[in-house]
Amino acid sequence: MANIRIPTTDLDFDQIKKNLITFMSSQTELKDYNFEGSAMNVLMDILAYNTHYNALYKNLAVNEMFIDSASKRSSVVSRAKEIGYIPSSVKASTAYIKIVVTLPSNGVKPATLLLPAKSTFSTTFDGTSYVFSTTQDIITAINVDGTSYTFDNVQIKEGTPLQFKYTAAEGQRYLVPNMDVDLSTLTVRVQDSATSAQFTTFNNQEYILSLTESDAIYHIKEIENQLYELEFGNGVIGKAVNTGNIVILNYLVCNKSAPNGAKVFTYTGSDISLGGAINVTTNIAATGGSDIESIESIRFNAPRAYSTQNRAVTTEDYKSLIYNYYPNAESISVWGGEDNLPPVYGKVFVCIKPYNALTLTDVEKAYVKREVLKKKNVVSITPEIVDANYIDLQIDVTAYYNPRLTQYSADQLKALIYATITDYNDTALNKFDGVFRFSKLSSLIDNTEASIVSNIMTILLHRQVEVKYNLLANYYINLANPIYDSGAAEESVLSSGFYIPGYSQVMYIDDIPQIIDGGLSATGLGTLRMFYYYNNSKIYINENIGTVDYFNGILNISNLEISAIVGTAFEFVIKPQSNDVVAIRNQLVKIPPETLNVNIILDRVASGDAAGNTNYIFTSSRN
Repeated sequence: MANIRIPTTDLDFDQIKKNLITFMSSQTELKDYNFEGSAMNVLMDILAYNTHYNALYKNLAVNEMFIDSASKRSSVVSRAKEIGYIPSSVKASTAYIKIVVTLPSNGVKPATLLLPAKSTFSTTFDGTSYVFSTTQDIITAINVDGTSYTFDNVQIKEGTPLQFKYTAAEGQRYLVPNMDVDLSTLTVRVQDSATSAQFTTFNNQEYILSLTESDAIYHIKEIENQLYELEFGNGVIGKAVNTGNIVILNYLVCNKSAPNGAKVFTYTGSDISLGGAINVTTNIAATGGSDIESIESIRFNAPRAYSTQNRAVTTEDYKSLIYNYYPNAESISVWGGEDNLPPVYGKVFVCIKPYNALTLTDVEKAYVKREVLKKKNVVSITPEIVDANYIDLQIDVTAYYNPRLTQYSADQLKALIYATITDYNDTALNKFDGVFRFSKLSSLIDNTEASIVSNIMTILLHRQVEVKYNLLANYYINLANPIYDSGAAEESVLSSGFYIPGYSQVMYIDDIPQIIDGGLSATGLGTLRMFYYYNNSKIYINENIGTVDYFNGILNISNLEISAIVGTAFEFVIKPQSNDVVAIRNQLVKIPPETLNVNIILDRVASGDAAGNTNYIFTSSRN
């Protein structure tokens, strides 16, 4: 009998079968047997199938044992739980409103008025009706006018309030039996018995080091089908739930991000008007609603949450904690005060880009500082949350195409290119570590459709600046990207229009480089000038209102008083030195639809036009 081994590394069905036949044919008893043309072929198929099936099953099973390779949510959640990470639940959309209750002049006027918890407010957004409600009782005193009451900055959350009860018993599982539950709204109370008036409130507790047998706490974990299960203490670590106790769960089931943006609310709760009128105005529109934490987010956050050990020391610790406790954060940037410009020692700067918004509201900033960072950062370090600064890219694309290679019209090709650029913006940009790579996007445009033979793309940078109206103010604008020196004949920096006191003309700011010995000065500086247009000529009224640092991408404007602006925003349009644009610290790079322009040109050379070279349409590659 020949000494032939069956290879154990092949997983392909046909190759496994071939290996089995080779092995069987090497046996003396079956040396001349025809395995392909007999009933033995069926047995070879069965053996190969069994081997292939077991190999596939074991490979999948092993993959599910590790968080990096697991594909099932239950596996990823289970691996994360082993290192103490609980994935974030669905989040209810939250709004802040102001309620003024005005009583009739001849009515009863109590000294205080109660707005009960679960008071409801209705709204319609994008054609769908939603119900918001208060989360706690709020009491306010009568106003000085003696006829009205004001409930200001009232938090309301979207969702349907539900309650579920369990009678404690041996082996009883305590499940939250609904999907789309916002765990931040979950309250757990334990009644001594069905007839008792004694209730104990239990609180969620993730860490057990300081717990005693009398601490009323529970732990929560995600189980199958995106449901949650509560576990109570055992009488040694945490207070135990005894047989006969009634466990009462109250929570909101919400519509996730769908109501985000709602801002008109009507009071529909129990009547608190006492015969008067109720007026509701919105302080902050609904925001913060989000889906359950995704598998990829768990895979990313769980190891980092474990490494932080529930403290904020390094910049990665801050990121991990915020991602864990504030799931509405789409992207986070953190840097130490020593890395700030200018340096500010003793501080750490945090910038958060939320989903479905450009910046955090003041309420959201306060929540992150108070609930997420206050008890976890180093005492001597003060966290400061700053807004994101956006560099908007103005992109002009001219694409050449061969009509012989496509069934699409020019307008359809334009739409496809728009989609390509939009997808690049969504996947590669809009995050703090994003880099706009010119050649990458140009290549993606060429590959959008087979008929596109080339493209010419130019970019400009738009940077909006917050105006300090009617104040003699300084403006420091750090792009962190070098600015192109266009020379004295053409500006590299140009502002949008604005007005200043004493002039009726619309003013603008441009630049001129500082030239020494026929070249740009060694400092790389230029001068900013203020002017207005007259008969298409620039009339300068201040030829030194600031400086431009071309090397470092910094504009510094001094003593500028703006009384009004033209349009909705004051911004600078800037020619970059490089076609690649990098975001640092609190900057994000994005491509707004309003600054994207796509032009389609038929390529006469590629289409076989005999005079194509002569009639070729050139597009400038410079701004």
